[in-house]
Amino acid sequence: MRISAQSSQFIFNLPIDFIEPYLYDQFQKLMDKNFVPYDSVVEYLSSTIKEIVFPSSSYENREQVLKRGKVVAWKDSKSVFDTFTNEIDITFRSVDSYINYFMLLQILVEFYLNNKKEQIPMFNIQILDKDGSLIYTIIFDEVLLKSIGELRLGYQMYDIGEKTFTITFRYNFLDIRWEIDGDKSIFDIPIDFKPGPLDKI
Repeated sequence: MRISAQSSQFIFNLPIDFIEPYLYDQFQKLMDKNFVPYDSVVEYLSSTIKEIVFPSSSYENREQVLKRGKVVAWKDSKSVFDTFTNEIDITFRSVDSYINYFMLLQILVEFYLNNKKEQIPMFNIQILDKDGSLIYTIIFDEVLLKSIGELRLGYQMYDIGEKTFTITFRYNFLDIRWEIDGDKSIFDIPIDFKPGPLDKI
């Protein structure tokens, strides 16, 4: 057993259809001019990802007042998927004179203005064990842009440290697949259901 988890044991790449074909051609000229050593724009942008924040989950309780003022709590009845914050934060390193920032900005502007695109393609995160074998696949479906962080420029800035920016996405559906023993969702719980009188109506 390892006492602490290795935070880098995951794989995430932006989907191929994240970028429109005409933008591939446009960005390739920029990559060639700057001698960027990647075969495609999506590989280049994926290589600048530093961190992904998986959404937190909060389980609210409903309260009921019993006789003599005793308050008791009950599980909430809303969907388990709505207990998550439904947001993904992806942090990128600013590289090559902020080229990746403006590439991503142009991609996201195109998505926002394109009425034929309702959602960004599905995002997948693969979680690996210490041997590099796949354990879980996290699937975010029907992804939407929510915000892109600021980019601070300044002549007086002499710090050569790493600069980052964050893009926040919202998703509608989440699934986590257990990959070791078949392809099963962790949300598919075998519940012993006993029908009541209302189920017969």
